[in-house]
Amino acid sequence: MKQQQSGTIVVISSVAGDRGRASNYIYGAAKAMVSTFAEGLRNRLFGTGVHVITVKPGFVDTPMTEDFKKGLLCVQPEDIAAGILRAVDKKKSVVYLPKYWWVIIFIIKHLPNFLYKRLNI
Repeated sequence: MKQQQSGTIVVISSVAGDRGRASNYIYGAAKAMVSTFAEGLRNRLFGTGVHVITVKPGFVDTPMTEDFKKGLLCVQPEDIAAGILRAVDKKKSVVYLPKYWWVIIFIIKHLPNFLYKRLNI
């Protein structure tokens, strides 16, 4: 891609990597690493014509989540795929899918630690 000076790399991370949670901190740490790797790759390839997008989905109804209780925030893989295509077309750098996760994560990231710990999420 770098030699062709074009292309898009889509990296699938997760909203779980944006703040450490007691219930899934190992998974969250791995996804934080993926997001940081994608950010570094995006910065390294800046100006080469190769675009790197970090996709941060929330709960997706997949085999990985089949044992989870499904709530209002759970979406179908097809919805995520459509969001990824929109992000590629718009040359986004980071995209939360569905879009409402941006608001949720914005709030969670800005909670003081003493309060966040008490939420037990």
